[in-house]
Amino acid sequence: MKIQNMIKKITIAVLSVAMMLAPIVNIKAASTDVVDTSKTGSITIHKYDMTAAKQAGVNTSQFTSTGKQDAAAEAALEKYAIKGVEFSYLRVGDVEQQSENGKIQMIYELPTTIQQILGLTSSDAAKTEGSKTYFTSQQINEKLAKALEDNTVTKDKLEDYMGKNGIAMDETNANGVTSKDKLPLGLYLIVETKAPENVTYTTNPWFVQLPSTDSKGDDWFYDVICYPKNETGNPTLDKRVRNNPDQDNVTTANTDRLADFTSARNEYKYQSTVTASKAERLDYQFISKLPHITSSTTYLSTYTFNDTMAKGMTYGKDAVIAIYETKDAADRTNVNNVEKSGALAVWKSSDTDPKFAATYGKSGDDPTIKIEMTKAGLKELNKKYSDKYMVVYYTAKVNTDDSVILGDKGNSNDVSLTWKRTNTNYYDILKDKCIVYSYGYDLTKKFSDSKGDATKVKFVVKNKTDNYYLVARADRAGVYQVTGKSAKEADATQFSPSSDGKLVINGIEGDEYGFTETHSDAGYSLLKKEVIVKVTETKADITPTKANITGIQSKSDTDSTANDGVPNGTALKNDVTVQLTAASATVDDTKATMTKHDDSGNAYINMQITNQKQFMLPMTGGAGNYLLIIAGVVVTGCGILILNKNRRRSQR
Repeated sequence: MKIQNMIKKITIAVLSVAMMLAPIVNIKAASTDVVDTSKTGSITIHKYDMTAAKQAGVNTSQFTSTGKQDAAAEAALEKYAIKGVEFSYLRVGDVEQQSENGKIQMIYELPTTIQQILGLTSSDAAKTEGSKTYFTSQQINEKLAKALEDNTVTKDKLEDYMGKNGIAMDETNANGVTSKDKLPLGLYLIVETKAPENVTYTTNPWFVQLPSTDSKGDDWFYDVICYPKNETGNPTLDKRVRNNPDQDNVTTANTDRLADFTSARNEYKYQSTVTASKAERLDYQFISKLPHITSSTTYLSTYTFNDTMAKGMTYGKDAVIAIYETKDAADRTNVNNVEKSGALAVWKSSDTDPKFAATYGKSGDDPTIKIEMTKAGLKELNKKYSDKYMVVYYTAKVNTDDSVILGDKGNSNDVSLTWKRTNTNYYDILKDKCIVYSYGYDLTKKFSDSKGDATKVKFVVKNKTDNYYLVARADRAGVYQVTGKSAKEADATQFSPSSDGKLVINGIEGDEYGFTETHSDAGYSLLKKEVIVKVTETKADITPTKANITGIQSKSDTDSTANDGVPNGTALKNDVTVQLTAASATVDDTKATMTKHDDSGNAYINMQITNQKQFMLPMTGGAGNYLLIIAGVVVTGCGILILNKNRRRSQR
């Protein structure tokens, strides 16, 4: 009896892979301790969406293999049942009890092709009898687990094998259940061979023995219930931007401490929004966690990014793709150093066998990028990079003309990810965006007596936050476009108002600035000290779209329409949301008024600077000169009279 119990316990091992995926439950146990070979068996499979269950707060880790029907699991997961899944089964061989030289064990027959797929060799065989080869459950379990580590290769082979040799079960019903009864006893291979479009993850193949021993090792049971754990690994999308630290560092005092410089400022971290001056180069990225790719059933057949920039920005046409195990490295990388970032792979459109194609629209009216995976790229994604992070890097420059939107409306950069799996008839679409904010000064120059010449007045403007001076181009009298930065005041632009006293500077970032008046009109006093202007940039809380169980689906790659019970063609309401906190400014610590730029609020900081007349000093000409002349004449006359008087005295 001890030997029999040991044998029975050994047979349980064959179910270890299935138990990781599928608790096996006895619904009708035999009353004897030995197999009744006159019986038949059955296999029942329950299919649930564990991703949705977890998101809803169901603790799926509580469900473990007990060898009994798990009524609690069925009740908890009932509303997450997945309809339309096809499993195929195949009786792969006999189950034998081997007894040689006093060594007794259970062994299992496997066909040659299955052996090859799993990596089993003749040297691994526990027994070879004619054309039949037998292995232990331990060998089968270990080889299967090892083979499935190659991403999709083994699953593809098993799916292909079962497609040619297996028998398809009925698709899972509304309760997510399918079953097959009156099955001959033996060892069975179960493979998920068809998934509906709302399933993005196919279960790993597993073996089932009919009959099986219950978890306590007491009895045989002939009807097996499996609960394969499925996840729906839809992709994600996150669009981000930052100021380029390599560029900015050139004009700062921290030229020898780039690492400290870039880590000290929030603007050099990738985020949903950033403030930038005109002519500034920005680093962009969008991160997509690749979906869970299990086999050819759920392969990606389309993976395309469409990126649209505001007209005030110009693409650098330098897109490069990197793939990471985690996204941490993506935060420290830009297009210039991606090859040193520790990426699993780095792709360029100029590669000999490119993995993606980059198509750039024309500047201005069509500022777009299309990043589309090629056949070679899709093949590599499907084979190697399930659940990895794909990051697309590129740069863009803020234009130096009036195309840049100033103020709270900002310069939006919208991206969409369109993907499709081999098992879907729809395209799935995700969207996200980031926004670049810029501002301007609207300064009015006045004179206390309203007689001064404003064109004689000059200012230099220093960004005190980043330690650089503004360099700009005068489009017309009193209107400037920022075009760059200078580390030295001598190279800074001398801003001068128009004759009516208006000075407009377009394209500054949200920082602290110092206005220093370097020249005024004759007879008027310069400002005592620089005027301090602080600009607090617009903040935006951006929420991207998220895929639900079935994704955001449409029948074409340009039409975003929902398929979750909504007729195709109905406008998709699930879109990116943006919550704004408006910009603000102070001038010398006093709140300043900000006005619109077209329909964009809080665009210009309004300032008024008045030069006072100088105090009058005593003059060295005019009436004063006449008095001196008269005094001189009087003195000379007195001298002559005295001289004549002395002469007369001497003559006497």
